[in-house]
Amino acid sequence: MKRIPPSTPMREALMSQFEARPSGGPAGPAQPLRAFVARAAELILQVGIEEQLTAFLGRAPYERDGGGRPGYRNGYGHHTLKTEAGPLALRPPKVRGTAGPFAVQLPAGLATSSPELRALVTRAYVRGLSDRDVEGLYAEVFGGSLSKSTVSRATQSLQADFDAWRKRDLSDLKVVYLFLDGQYHAVRPGSREKEGLLAAYALCEDGRMVLLHLGLGPRERTETWVAFLHELTARGLGPPLLCISDGNPGLRQALRQVFPGVRTQRCLVHKLRNILAKLPRLAARELKPLVKQIFEAPDYRTALRRGKALLARYRDRYPAAMECLEQDLAECLAYLLFPPAHWKRIRTTNLLERTFGESRRRTKVIPRFPGEHACLRLVFATLITAAKKWRGVKMTPQILRALDKLRGEAPAPKGQLAA
Repeated sequence: MKRIPPSTPMREALMSQFEARPSGGPAGPAQPLRAFVARAAELILQVGIEEQLTAFLGRAPYERDGGGRPGYRNGYGHHTLKTEAGPLALRPPKVRGTAGPFAVQLPAGLATSSPELRALVTRAYVRGLSDRDVEGLYAEVFGGSLSKSTVSRATQSLQADFDAWRKRDLSDLKVVYLFLDGQYHAVRPGSREKEGLLAAYALCEDGRMVLLHLGLGPRERTETWVAFLHELTARGLGPPLLCISDGNPGLRQALRQVFPGVRTQRCLVHKLRNILAKLPRLAARELKPLVKQIFEAPDYRTALRRGKALLARYRDRYPAAMECLEQDLAECLAYLLFPPAHWKRIRTTNLLERTFGESRRRTKVIPRFPGEHACLRLVFATLITAAKKWRGVKMTPQILRALDKLRGEAPAPKGQLAA
């Protein structure tokens, strides 16, 4: 009795599925179209590999040797190909007695997991699923299993993307506003100490918002930020018009070293929090709206006048809070010198804080990373995914002229209020 090639029953099963009509019987697959496509893909690939063997031997099954290659068919094996459409069950043929090895040639991209499958695994990983969660999701949606090695290879591809991203040239970016911030993660195994992860993004002259760089530093000290900023300038980044930060002393000193003469803006959310922390609870409730009236004034001169009035009124009663306000008042009001259309975007580091919140949500399921590469690439993937939703700012000819004018004006010395 002749052995039937696996493609024959696969073809018959597919046609039966195609011709089947709904009935009152048991429910079929939850996703019949996906199942049908998967079976059709199996048939196409199976016919292809059977024809490859026919071409290799020079004869069809059960044909006599007519001068073709030596060797004969010896049954069929089993192979599961994992794809974004689910696992495909193939039956690669076996041969014996051949002069050379026979290897099945699958279409480009199908020899291993497909790019789409790797992208699916990577997206799930970035959105907060562990390796085991990704395996379970694949089994639930597609059926079959997904090995840990497949998940690992897909997530490891993030490292190559990150390496290329953090070395890319930045000289073509005309940065107007540079935002800088950091967060802390347990980066290394065997250590309880958390290390600073530094981030930079920019609003550019063409209105785009761009994530620029990520780096690792033991602490947010001056030398750490200087090294981070030098990495940016070494890749061609020019001095911005305004730097926005949370007021970290090490970062402020680093900015003076790397970008001397560049205006700085204190994040108003952080500054307000610092002022209120130096007040009794009832006093904080009273002064909060008054401080916000300064920070949200309609122009720089009005803000300056309100600030001086508040300092004179409460300096004796709440000296610590008023000293905190007076210390960086010039930097708190710097945004008012810029086009009003940009004020809401440049007076805080809120966007970076919210984006960091996404990375914290993802990394909190990992008590400690196996190393700094794992930490950096995961945070990179989380931030770069969030950055795709960032909105830019309006840049009209009038706004660009105003920015050019500011470039030609020297900022007030640090710690002094501009007139």
